[in-house]
Amino acid sequence: MGIEGSLVINLEVASGRVLQVQINSSRPVHASRIFHGKETQEVLKTLPIVFSICGTAQACAAVQACEQALGMWPSPQIEDQRACLVRMENLREQLWRVLLEWPEFLGETPDQQSMMIIMALQRHYREVLTDGRNPFLLPGDGHVQEPADVRALAKRLAGFLEVVVFGMPPQRWLDMSDIQELGTWAGSGQTQAARTLGFVMGRDWRELGRCQVEGLPILEPEQLHELLQDDDFVVHPQWLDSCRETTSCSRVESTLLQQLRDQYGNGLLVRMVARLTEIAQLSVNLFPAPNEAGPAASGDVKNPGIGQVAAARGQLVHRVELQEGLVTNYQILAPTEWNFHPRGLVAAALATLEGDATEVGRKARLLIDAIDPCVGYELTIKDPLVNA
Repeated sequence: MGIEGSLVINLEVASGRVLQVQINSSRPVHASRIFHGKETQEVLKTLPIVFSICGTAQACAAVQACEQALGMWPSPQIEDQRACLVRMENLREQLWRVLLEWPEFLGETPDQQSMMIIMALQRHYREVLTDGRNPFLLPGDGHVQEPADVRALAKRLAGFLEVVVFGMPPQRWLDMSDIQELGTWAGSGQTQAARTLGFVMGRDWRELGRCQVEGLPILEPEQLHELLQDDDFVVHPQWLDSCRETTSCSRVESTLLQQLRDQYGNGLLVRMVARLTEIAQLSVNLFPAPNEAGPAASGDVKNPGIGQVAAARGQLVHRVELQEGLVTNYQILAPTEWNFHPRGLVAAALATLEGDATEVGRKARLLIDAIDPCVGYELTIKDPLVNA
């Protein structure tokens, strides 16, 4: 059973605007201490089961950290397999929001059947890519897959997304280069995704939640080692004394997104288009490079080791210290702690909302789900005048 925790988000509303935002977390951010004293291979086998949300990304960050601490370096083919598996998991997670959550805001039925198909495709993709081996153990275990098999599966996935998400081939959607074209696509209402964007644009909610929070850069291992000396950093992380964002919106780029950012900053429309853009980009980037399999290499030991992975909800960091083959310290810094920092991105975005308690509640859920906490949350709206 995975370890998750939850979030409680309280908003105080008065005179048509949000006066106060409180975010409390019960996430067990130090739960990785259960691996202290364990053998490395045991940790790599059990960690993605314990931390099951984005388990592939967790496994990838874990093995990267352990390899660095041991001075082991996998073959390029193994690294490529791992990256492809993480991308496929990210695609599944992004589609979960689009197929199951977006329709609810339209009063439509979530597309559970399509989601089941995506999950089956992910399982099949992993089987084809790895031939049943586990590339997240030491040393990396992989094989040379048949390119035709992967190509056929990716083509099937692209065709599926054309029908259920984009109404056109994903690459053609990526070629969309201006806001007017996006509006025409949303106005067509051909898919639930298009109708959801049309819903947001029709209510002029394009800038909903726009705030000044900078994106998190990719931090160097040396910087992370220093920051993680403080255990509180994994609870309330900051970079250069400021809260940062790590989401699809802060890492995905396109000509269309740049135009949207120029007009709407990091508002709701930009976040939703960033999610769709990442789905399309991931779907056309699932082909592993044609590398021949080779043995794991050796390099300089860098103990403690750091692993960093672009997971579905943002940058995921693992840090491990080893001594005589046993883990003496294990730390995980998840993107939720950045984005849902009590004074961070979500707090700043929610503080901009206007309207009565009902309207604020609807807008708040749209924003929270767009940023994506990866765990369950409880949202309460308090209006002192109503509750007096």
